[in-house]
Amino acid sequence: MTSVQQKDIVPTGIKGLDEMLRGGFPQGRNIIIIGGPGTGKTILTTQYLCNGVSMFGENGLYITLEEDAIALKGEMSNVGMNLEKLEKDGKLKIVDYSFVNYMPRKEVEAAVKFLSMPAFKVSSMLEVIKKSCKEIDAKRVVLDSLSALTFQEPDRVKRRLATMLIFKTFVELGCTALIISEVKANLLEREFIFEEYLSDGVVVMQNLRREDAIAKSIQVEKMRGISHDIKPHPYKIDQTGITVFPKEKLFIAP
Repeated sequence: MTSVQQKDIVPTGIKGLDEMLRGGFPQGRNIIIIGGPGTGKTILTTQYLCNGVSMFGENGLYITLEEDAIALKGEMSNVGMNLEKLEKDGKLKIVDYSFVNYMPRKEVEAAVKFLSMPAFKVSSMLEVIKKSCKEIDAKRVVLDSLSALTFQEPDRVKRRLATMLIFKTFVELGCTALIISEVKANLLEREFIFEEYLSDGVVVMQNLRREDAIAKSIQVEKMRGISHDIKPHPYKIDQTGITVFPKEKLFIAP
């Protein structure tokens, strides 16, 4: 595969992460951000969008299927990101499909029928995404998360087809997309999921227990088209968001 040129790199603006990526993510690609609860996946991806606006003049779209937009804005304000202002300025748009994660599929269908609402379908969601991207000329997209989406589609074949359609849509829009995937099992023992093979990149975030402390680890497992650091490195989360320490080594015991 032809290597990605520097002009085709999308910097995250996250201190230390771009150094691991040798500049940033490959432009127009789909990148999976995988990790367990509390690893900072939402913070990292939101930071990517906010930095896109403030540092690089690129508008962003956030599709949430996990927590509602109000909760998201409140949590991100605690780490220095004012999503409300970015929305008002027309630089960021949040598409809220969080109801998908709160109710089992049968209950969603029953509520839709009772309230005479249109049923949730991936195809209809993608139409909203396309329209939203064009409205604000979004170059960066975040989907949070595939795990919530697949919760509504237990059939493996249909789920894979839906995932492929989502990935294809982001590529057609010309957006560089970060797609969150929640993993509750031990990441060191996990089986690779279908989305990882389908994606152009995989970034793994972990909380590792070390005696009485927890070390946070980030690793770029895969990134097509660019040379990148493949070793795990520590990172921290504070009131300014995520900072990665690419010069510090982190050894993960089996």
